[in-house]
Amino acid sequence: MKYTIAEQEEGCSTGVSNELARADGRRIRRDELPFDEALLRKRIASVQREVVARGLEAVLLFDPENIFWLTGYQTLGYFSFQAMLVPREGLPTLVTRTENAELADALPTIGEVFRIEASDDPVVVLCGHIPFSGRVGLETSSRYLSVQNYRKMMRTVPLDFEDFDGVIEARRRAKVPAEIDRMRLAAGTVEAGMRAALSTVRAGATDNDVAAALYQGSIAAGSEFVSMPPMVLSGRRTGYCYAPWRRKVIERGDVVVIEGAGCVDRYHAMMARTAVVGPPTDEQAEAAEALIALLETAVAAIRPGITTGEVDLICRETMDMYDVEPLLDSRTGYGIGIGFPPNWAEGHIYSIRPQESTTLRENMTFHLVPTVFREDFGMVIGDSVRVTSNGCEVLTHFPRGLAVID
Repeated sequence: MKYTIAEQEEGCSTGVSNELARADGRRIRRDELPFDEALLRKRIASVQREVVARGLEAVLLFDPENIFWLTGYQTLGYFSFQAMLVPREGLPTLVTRTENAELADALPTIGEVFRIEASDDPVVVLCGHIPFSGRVGLETSSRYLSVQNYRKMMRTVPLDFEDFDGVIEARRRAKVPAEIDRMRLAAGTVEAGMRAALSTVRAGATDNDVAAALYQGSIAAGSEFVSMPPMVLSGRRTGYCYAPWRRKVIERGDVVVIEGAGCVDRYHAMMARTAVVGPPTDEQAEAAEALIALLETAVAAIRPGITTGEVDLICRETMDMYDVEPLLDSRTGYGIGIGFPPNWAEGHIYSIRPQESTTLRENMTFHLVPTVFREDFGMVIGDSVRVTSNGCEVLTHFPRGLAVID
């Protein structure tokens, strides 16, 4: 497709209109892109070079995070069937529900958009728009490609599908400056949410009150929808990881755990803090002290060249100084960045945990989340961080001490 006004391959420059018409009448909206068009076109070219190097005709993507990273396309309808075909050259094409098509049509990083009507079989529509035979890469690990649809594709088109897993994920590990900027903005929104949430904690309030304040504070500060519910728990329920809030009344003596996120252009930053209503017990105070020490140890250890497993080991050795075992029942931290529901993290790409051998590079980003779960309470104190050229930058800024609510 050709545009009706001149456009540079590397994207629009200052002063070029955000809206232009294509020869097919489609209206392009550059302001719907999360980043400059030139960055996204370079990403498309990078993946296409990998397609050519592997001798493939194209790659077929189903993961909304990877599709977004590549083209800037996002929709609330991510949960329905959609697929992106990236050929050896030219712009990617998208097969999606009619309801999502206008968003895709507005992007200069996407070529043709093929619509799935309500009465259509999505796989049949997709297979009908694959214009070649031969070897095609496929994201076999995507949760958005069901076994049923994979089998139907195998029966419908004469293609040799080959694994293309991890190719885009590897490129997502180290962020570019524009992505870091979004994460800093997201960090500011979760800080506002945490401030509002902690100000709501008191005896007689409910965990719903705290969750509502967390949401309101972060959204009012600029956050978009986050990709999973925050964790707001009180009393004995703080010992249950991933338990949802459920109208529980906070009582004096309760520990209250709050873990939330902010999101800007689908890039997330997370933070976790813990409060206690009334004076903390010795055990609670010691657990909080150990978690803070663990968090600060991780921040001090992170630098380019060290592996994620080595950072985790340093943190575990730090716990030997505290008589509060067991504290580290989970990974020390997980990768963060792009998130679509049901997950706000990139922990499936890289994490800080035992024996993991990922070497840290500048601009990798993590949520460090030291956690303890006991029989009668749990605690979490965590921050989002970035690997710098020689150390670690903390993205979220908020007091780390155990918040004592009198």
